[in-house]
Amino acid sequence: MQFSFPCKRKRCFNKNLNFTPFPSCEIGERYQGRFTGLSVEVKDPVQAKSLYDSGCFGKGSKSRGGPASGDEDETLLLGLEESCFLAYYLNTLEITNLTGSSMDYQAFLESANKLNERFVENLACYLYLKSKNWVIKSGIKFGGDFLIYKQSPRLYHASFLVIVQTPCDTDYYQSKNLKGVQRVAETSDKDVLLLTVHRPKDVLNPKDLQETTVTETIVRRFNYLTFVQSKQQ
Repeated sequence: MQFSFPCKRKRCFNKNLNFTPFPSCEIGERYQGRFTGLSVEVKDPVQAKSLYDSGCFGKGSKSRGGPASGDEDETLLLGLEESCFLAYYLNTLEITNLTGSSMDYQAFLESANKLNERFVENLACYLYLKSKNWVIKSGIKFGGDFLIYKQSPRLYHASFLVIVQTPCDTDYYQSKNLKGVQRVAETSDKDVLLLTVHRPKDVLNPKDLQETTVTETIVRRFNYLTFVQSKQQ
C-alpha cells in the first residue's frame, strides 16, 4: 500500500503570494530580537513583516498568523527553536537579553533548557524538518511539539502533527497514548509523525548537532477499505 500524506490547499488563499524559504539581510546587518524569557520578540514592524513573509517565521502578538492587526504596538514573537535557527545557523538574527547584552549560543541554550529540558532534541528535529523544506509551527494546540506545512500556512493546512521523543520515552508513548494523539490529529485531517532523536552527549556549539540522528515513524490508523481499493487499482 503506497503512503501519501495529506496536503490540503486552503480555499481562501491569495494566488499571488510568493514566499521565499529563508530571510536575507544586507551585508553587515541582522534582524534584532529580544529574549523575553519565553520567546524572542522582534519589535521593528518592517523586520517583523520581512521575517514572516520570508519563511513564515514567528507569529503576531495580536494575530493568529503574521503581524496583521494593524496596531502599532504589535510585535513578532519567535519560538525558541526558530530563534536559535535564525540566529546561530542562518546568522540573520541577533538576540539580546532584557539588559540589552548580546546572547551567544551557549547563553541562549542555557536559557532555553530552563524553559524546556528537551530543547536540544526539539532543536535537532526542527533543523531536520527544515532541511526537508517544511514550514514549522508550534503543535501545542493539538498536543504535539510541531505542526508542519507545505510552503505556507496561508496556502496549505498542516500535513503532520509532530511529536519528538528520545529512545527512553518508549514507555510513555504506548499504543493507547498514541491512539489518542492520532485521533486528535485525524479530526483535522493530519497524520502523526514521531521523530526519535539520538543526540550527542555534549552540545557546545551549533556544529555538534551534526552528529544527531533522527528516525521517522508515521502513525496512521489502518483503513481496510482503502487498503482493498489500493490493491484493486
